[in-house]
Amino acid sequence: MTTYTCLWLETAPQRKNTAPLLVQLTLEPHGYDGQAYWKRQEARTSAHQFKMVEDLAFAQDGGPQALLQRFAELRRTLADAGLQEVVAPDRVYSPASLRGQRPKTADECRMDLAALHTECGDFDAALALLQQCQGSRDAWYWHTAARRAHANRARANPGTAQADADWAAALAHAGFIIDSAAAQGGDVYRMHTGEKGSKGYHFGDGYASAPPQLATAAQTRAEYLLHMAGQPGEALAAIAISDSTSHGTRQIEEYRVTALLQLGRNAQAYQAHRTWQLDLPEVLADPGYQAFVAREEGEANAAERERLAALRFELASGQPATEADLALLRERFPQALEVSAAYRQWLTAPGQPHQLSVVDGEYRQDYTRFSVREALDKHAELLDWLGLHEHSSPGLAAEIRQAIADDGITPARMLPIVGDADVPDCFLLRTDGPDAGAVYFWSHDQCALFEHIVDNADQLFSWLRARAEAGNTFSL
Repeated sequence: MTTYTCLWLETAPQRKNTAPLLVQLTLEPHGYDGQAYWKRQEARTSAHQFKMVEDLAFAQDGGPQALLQRFAELRRTLADAGLQEVVAPDRVYSPASLRGQRPKTADECRMDLAALHTECGDFDAALALLQQCQGSRDAWYWHTAARRAHANRARANPGTAQADADWAAALAHAGFIIDSAAAQGGDVYRMHTGEKGSKGYHFGDGYASAPPQLATAAQTRAEYLLHMAGQPGEALAAIAISDSTSHGTRQIEEYRVTALLQLGRNAQAYQAHRTWQLDLPEVLADPGYQAFVAREEGEANAAERERLAALRFELASGQPATEADLALLRERFPQALEVSAAYRQWLTAPGQPHQLSVVDGEYRQDYTRFSVREALDKHAELLDWLGLHEHSSPGLAAEIRQAIADDGITPARMLPIVGDADVPDCFLLRTDGPDAGAVYFWSHDQCALFEHIVDNADQLFSWLRARAEAGNTFSL
């Protein structure tokens, strides 16, 4: 599901004193649901945001081909209109950041098309385009594009002489990248992927740097050694190269499990399969694996029971609110003390617990009842979070406000009562509406969601304790 991004910059604006026009095209030949996606956005380089011009989806059947054809037509149209294709990162968030980007070379434009032809299954066209790239054969991306086309064509024609030739070519291209990485040594994130030690060109966010290109090269080698050459030991050596990049895939983990099983290293294979939550049928049906899983689950359950038995719960008392505190609360939240007798009791009665602590080994989670002034400060912080996007993204801010309103929540009437002074997330007392007196939870990670927790404030600490005893300590 690689995403490809292309950008065109107007070379000579038609209107005087006007910033150049920028066109950004984002292509997903194979989206998460199988469809192909096309997004075209435009902006002047003086703008802060792009404007969506086209947002299209193409059916899975024929979608990548339709996308490729549309791309080729747009490329010609924009060139005729005086726009020049430029090299830029795969994801661009600000039009102004594209000023000064260099134009794409003819080779780079051919490699773009080759990559898209490969995505469409037209491997012959992809390889023909790559053969025309005479000036890019020392670049990792040229070898990456060629490796993909050859390997995919080999998989499409198994057992043929053409497949043998394609596998040989794919391995040669993979070997170029692996050998280049070995020659450079050191940190894979600092490796050069272009000609003469340059950073190098790439197309597609799945190949944006040395690590993913090296990982996929190693994966191709591992696939061949395991499934075609029958050399599981050598396949594991290739997998180790992929491991060094931290860009391995689920596929490479399946190769690892298969190789380990072929070498008789069943315990390691079972562990890898379980760790990566794979679903290889031959492993799932293996009685040895089933026994391994049962043993692992039994040990995990025993450890969990032991952990829960060792949990400690500590309560600490706090000072009751003063009359001045209560007057301040009535001024800011007039209904708070009326809608919740439990909260009023919690604030005013001596000896009330103001903090629950769950002690789980070395981990400790504190839930502290805010004083009146802390609650009001936390409420101001809550409103600041909810207004975070008012100036930078007014549309997003409006969506957040509407989502909250659709749930019947008025943030101005939600009083923080329990939390952590250093964490924005907190439990709140609802002071209006049909559910007044109930306690909700709000998290800055899901700022449009206020989640109902308990009906009364005096139930909150009991609810938190029950969660911990069930093995799900609530984390602020």
